[in-house]
Amino acid sequence: MSVNNVGSAASIENVRSSEFSLSTGRATAFGAAEVGFGLMMQVAVSYFAYFLTDIALLGPAIVGTMLLINRIVDAISVPLTGAIIEKSNLPWGKYRSWMMIAPAVVAFCFIMMFRVPSGMSEVAMAIYFSVFYMLGHIFVNFSYASRFSLLPAMGNTPKSRIMVASRTNQMNTASRILFSLISLPLIMWLGGEEVRNARGFFLYMLIFATLQWVGYMISARAAKPVDIPGRWPKKNVPTGREMINQVVTNKHLIILMLAELGRFTAALSLAGFAVYFYQYVAGDMALVSMYFLSLTVGGFVGNLIGPQIAKRLGTKKTYIIGLFGQAFFLVLAYFIGREPMAFLALSGLASLSSGFGFSISGAVYSDCADYAEWKTGKSAKGIVMSLSAFPIKIAMVISGSIAAYALAAIGYVGGMPPTPEIQQGVALIATLLPAVAAVFGFICILFYNLKQDDLEIMKEEIKERQSQQA
Repeated sequence: MSVNNVGSAASIENVRSSEFSLSTGRATAFGAAEVGFGLMMQVAVSYFAYFLTDIALLGPAIVGTMLLINRIVDAISVPLTGAIIEKSNLPWGKYRSWMMIAPAVVAFCFIMMFRVPSGMSEVAMAIYFSVFYMLGHIFVNFSYASRFSLLPAMGNTPKSRIMVASRTNQMNTASRILFSLISLPLIMWLGGEEVRNARGFFLYMLIFATLQWVGYMISARAAKPVDIPGRWPKKNVPTGREMINQVVTNKHLIILMLAELGRFTAALSLAGFAVYFYQYVAGDMALVSMYFLSLTVGGFVGNLIGPQIAKRLGTKKTYIIGLFGQAFFLVLAYFIGREPMAFLALSGLASLSSGFGFSISGAVYSDCADYAEWKTGKSAKGIVMSLSAFPIKIAMVISGSIAAYALAAIGYVGGMPPTPEIQQGVALIATLLPAVAAVFGFICILFYNLKQDDLEIMKEEIKERQSQQA
């Protein structure tokens, strides 16, 4: 085949990709990565600190310092990985290549994170765990950013964009339900009779980190029609300065990220204070597992309802309803939710409301990426879509800091008796502080004004530019 014929073939493939029609089955396959990823990641989020202190036997002060430094590095790497993806040109597609490479590195690093090395000093072990934590989470960001960068191409109409985003988030929520039901019993069973159960954690991670890898391969295969080699013209790739400019001048993206920061801070704070509430206010620690199941089920139902609301009212109104509901139910929990089951129910409703935004966030970030490309003439989907993880990372730091400072402010000391003052303080921290974060997100999203009709015009202009370049 001649060079000219190769160019013609590439142009034909580009046209086919731009006219791609998303099926329900392909949307489901694209979201398949969330299952293994969620079952792997939830253990790392929920149990890693416990694993370090109670199984690896590192001191709490060292663990706290480790996690703070590691999370800062993780947050900083988010935009950097997006920029690297955008500048890359690997053989299996601009974004799919990273979906095929990065999850293998993630699997290896996460397995090593849950392996206790022998014969090391405490400092050496801290360095060992930090290296694999940072490397693993950096490549998680490569995996996440590359897959989310393909959301605008997978969903090239408003209806299909909402479908692929909601299907992805439904898979994520389903993995969290599975996690709440099977993770701890499975870890204990795999560990057998070991006192500290190091083997149980290691084998669990071996299974589900590998499943994460397989899930990403399925997702990469599902995305093959929209990310063929040569689809993204090199002259359409922005420079580093242009990428930064696309972010800082994209008012829609900044507003969305601030709203997401409020939503995630509220959700993470709500989950983080549950143990304190049930110990000091409700006095029934046995309900903690049921509480987390309530949050997960509420989020799952919100994921199912959110897309239906978005189809009728649009994404902005769906966000507004969700953030208002999240704040409303949290405030209500402070006044009438002192009873254990009432707190559980109202927290579940707050999680359901948060799920509205979670179900469509991928679609809204895709809209912001299209706006950036239309405005500048350069595609920076990698950097824009990677920033969808940034509010989560910052919310983790904020919610953790709020927990420490707020508990200190009310005079809390671990193991102290539940005095009326402590009960009042914990109830306020567990409900009103997350509500403040949700109100912040609600106010921010009111200023988001990227309209769907305008987006349709923008996408037509982008398509016309691409055909001219081809």
